[in-house]
Amino acid sequence: MKYIYTSPDCPKCDALKERYKAQSTEYVERDADRLKNPAHDRDDIDVEAFVQLSMQNMVLPVEIDK
Repeated sequence: MKYIYTSPDCPKCDALKERYKAQSTEYVERDADRLKNPAHDRDDIDVEAFVQLSMQNMVLPVEIDK
């Protein structure tokens, strides 16, 4: 399963979602704001996404394969 972390008004995020739809790729979309809030109950996917986001210099979208 693919997980993507996106935010509103993000052209790269919209392009990724359109590409997945065109390829009939199933994905779960998560709001990137959940990575910023330490009070949020993070799961392993969130932790992996936060690491990926850091490696991408905090540029969205983030894609995680699980």
